[in-house]
Amino acid sequence: MFRGLYTAYTGMRSQQEKMDTISNNLANVDTAGYKKDQVVLASFREMLTLKINDPEVPYSKRIGKMSLGVKAEEIHTDHLQGSLRQTDESLNVALQGQGMIKVGRMNEDGTMIERYTRDGSFMLDQEGHLVTSDGLFVLGEENALLTLDQQDVRINNDGTIFSNEVRLGQIQIVGIEDTKTLRKEGGNLYLGTEGTVEIPFVGTMEQGFLESSNANSIEEMINMINVMRTYESNQRIIQTYDATMEKVVNNVGSI
Repeated sequence: MFRGLYTAYTGMRSQQEKMDTISNNLANVDTAGYKKDQVVLASFREMLTLKINDPEVPYSKRIGKMSLGVKAEEIHTDHLQGSLRQTDESLNVALQGQGMIKVGRMNEDGTMIERYTRDGSFMLDQEGHLVTSDGLFVLGEENALLTLDQQDVRINNDGTIFSNEVRLGQIQIVGIEDTKTLRKEGGNLYLGTEGTVEIPFVGTMEQGFLESSNANSIEEMINMINVMRTYESNQRIIQTYDATMEKVVNNVGSI
């Protein structure tokens, strides 16, 4: 009986994590370059194998410690290309193809803390540096800062920047061999991990465009309704178990 309660409980927990992820996707449907997240649930068989192979569980106690539930195994980021939206702003850029723009912030010791982004809504800071909407530097060749004025700015498909036909530098665009190695951070940024390998970017940079979020509001609302229904089903199971245990306790007490 208690295993049934645990199964329903883990079901509710996993659906709550899915709801949190869907809510975040909905909040970012209008965020340039945003990539939606999806919760991947571990199946019953995977949960069973996990417990059987758990070194912390003594062999003689495996059955008693067995989990018959479900868990959120990982949050997967879908790096599918979003549609391009024309803005005609000279400092707006969008990547057409699987790649990342390198950005960074200066550390106290003068080293650059590097991050990746797909959000190309750039601007100039007070010193004329090309920065993101959150103030991170857009990095050029060899992590150089890009300094320019906003007069007659032209950005080629390879990220090379010209102003009044004078070359000012090139936005650093890289491909990522395996996007699963990237760790998502706040501010529409990605952190490279030990397994992250940069490769040449195959694609183009489009000036005067922004990449739309690949999260679809209608699809996310449908997912939210399905999650709510599943959550309520698990909730009813717990209520049924609660009523059953109450009857058992009362009947035993009356004997």
